[in-house]
Amino acid sequence: MNPLDPIQAVLFDHDGTLVDSISTVVSASNGVLTERGLAAASWNQIVSGMIHPTAQRLGLLAREEGTSERERMAHRYSQLALQDSVLATLYPGVQEALETLSRQRLHLGVVSNSRGAFIRAILQRLGVAHHFAVMAGEDDMPAPKPDPRGLLAALGSIPPPRAVYVGDSSADLETARNAGIQVIGVTWGTHTRAELESLGFDALVDSPHELIALIRG
Repeated sequence: MNPLDPIQAVLFDHDGTLVDSISTVVSASNGVLTERGLAAASWNQIVSGMIHPTAQRLGLLAREEGTSERERMAHRYSQLALQDSVLATLYPGVQEALETLSRQRLHLGVVSNSRGAFIRAILQRLGVAHHFAVMAGEDDMPAPKPDPRGLLAALGSIPPPRAVYVGDSSADLETARNAGIQVIGVTWGTHTRAELESLGFDALVDSPHELIALIRG
């Protein structure tokens, strides 16, 4: 990261970055598939598809190409995911990190390709929603990631060089690059450090404590 650009805003991905929601995503995804008479997908199949927006991800799992049918699947997924949101937990150290960043009066936000109601319900239940000025899902943005407009809107008046996006996937990296925002990859989510090292993040961190140290630096 560029030491000449002091950080004023920290934006986060949701799944695999702040929240371990994999059990919720797997349960709701397979709920949609089995209701359609299809076989349940494996954990790896579902997780590898999480770089895509909800409707596209479910369409790929169900081998469904119709746009309207994909949207119906996404709507049903949202219902099931809200029911299963109790399975989601914060990653260790995330709550303390958010409290530290809030005390520094940084502008905090969440920009995710999950549905907005899903991420807001989880963050509220986990007691951290009050830290964020913005909590935007794919349905709150002009287009899902890697389109940069969701990130840029979440910044408000803060210029992109004064912001950093924190995520766990190649899609997060691409989105930040498209927005002109520095990007930090976390290795505690769905992708290992080995998987992320070759992608070109500005920095990788192995714990929320490291993240805080890097932003302070």
